[in-house]
Order: sequence, then structure tokens, then C-alpha cells
Amino acid sequence: MKNKKRKEDLKQLALKKSDNGGRLYQLINSNKIDKIIDLITDEKTPAIKTTLVEKGYLTGNEQFLDMLNNFLYYFDMNFPTVSHKDLMIQMILESQVPEFLLCKKYWGDNDNIPYFTKEMDKTIINNFYNNVIFTDDYKTFQKYKIFPHKMNFEDKDDRDIVINLMKGIAWTNINDYSLVYLFDEFGTREKEFRKHYKDKGKLEIYKILMEDYRMHFDILLSHYEKKKELLKYLKLAIQN
Repeated sequence: MKNKKRKEDLKQLALKKSDNGGRLYQLINSNKIDKIIDLITDEKTPAIKTTLVEKGYLTGNEQFLDMLNNFLYYFDMNFPTVSHKDLMIQMILESQVPEFLLCKKYWGDNDNIPYFTKEMDKTIINNFYNNVIFTDDYKTFQKYKIFPHKMNFEDKDDRDIVINLMKGIAWTNINDYSLVYLFDEFGTREKEFRKHYKDKGKLEIYKILMEDYRMHFDILLSHYEKKKELLKYLKLAIQN
């Protein structure tokens, strides 16, 4: 962590927020997003002057918190059945530096919504897709039109294929521990394994991880296949 002062300032700002303040504080305090915090700049974000943004702009710290807060809402909205959401969000953000969290685009400008939707979806699917690539000799996911190394997440159709499968898996595996494997990322776990299994080589650790991910993917997809017909009724209920 290079900028400890900014981190402390962000924590104090988070405590002043009436919505998600505690969650934001805990996420910042977790040390899981330190590398992202270090990249925040002080460039201001022009904003519509309202009672919420009286000065007509957001500081670098305010903009970051706004982006992070909206990501919490977006994740909650798309994965309402997932338990321990804040833990899952930590896993998502620990392994990457999402572009939107550091951008200077104003959330209140409707013209920016397509950008935020795209970038948040890319952030959510990133770890899961990397895990599929990690087990790319495991052909199961091709059944769901997910092909390792061949998908372009600048393309909405490719993004939708992955995130819709993730949503379906989440709905059909409520309270199942294996859901962690939708959001965790093998690279992060590999680093943890190296610390705990110093007597094992890299290839041996990879083998252990691959078997672990395959086992949990089997569990998730087994439940999904058994219950996926129920998703049709869920969609109808939501529409009505």
C-alpha cells in the first residue's frame, strides 16, 4: 500500500455515507483493494449540481466511492440470492483493477450507463472465465457456449452468455458453498497455496487447484441442470 493517507480518507468518507457506508468501510479496510486505491487520482469529475453534489464536481476520492457504491448495488441486484455478498465482491476485486472504478465518468449522466453496465459485467465475469480457462481441458462449459480463449467481452452477446449462466447457477445453488467458485480466482488462491504448502512445487499446486475447481464446478452444474427449468417460472414471476 503506497497511499495510506488516501485509504484513511476513504474510510472516513465512507462512514459519512447514509447508504452502504459500513459495507464500503469494511471493503476498503479489508486490504483486498489496496492496489486499486493506490491508482486513484485527484482529477475531479464534473457532476450535475444538486443538493447531493452542491459544488458541481466530485473529488477523486468521492468519485471512487461513488463507483464502488454503485458496483455494490449492481452486484446485489444481479445476484440477490448469493450469501456473503461482500466476501464475493472482495474476491472479485482482489484479483483485478476494474477500469470503471478509476474512471472520471459521472454516474448521474445517463449517456454513461452503457459503459458502466459493460464494465461492471466484465468485472463480475472475469474471475469465473479465468477459472474456466485454467481448466480448459475440462470441456463441460462448451455445452453452455463458453469457449476458453475464444470469447470477446467487448461484445455484449459474449458477456451475456457468461453472466446469464452465472446468474442461473446462483439461483439454482442457493446457500451452497461451491458458489465461491463463481467469484474466486485461481491465481489468487494459487498464491495462498504457495504460502501454506511450501513443500509442494508449482505443478503440484496447480494439480490440486484444478481438481478442486473441477469438483466444485461439477457440483454447481449438477444442481443447475436439475433445477434450470425452474428459472423459466422465475422469469415469468418477475415479469408479472
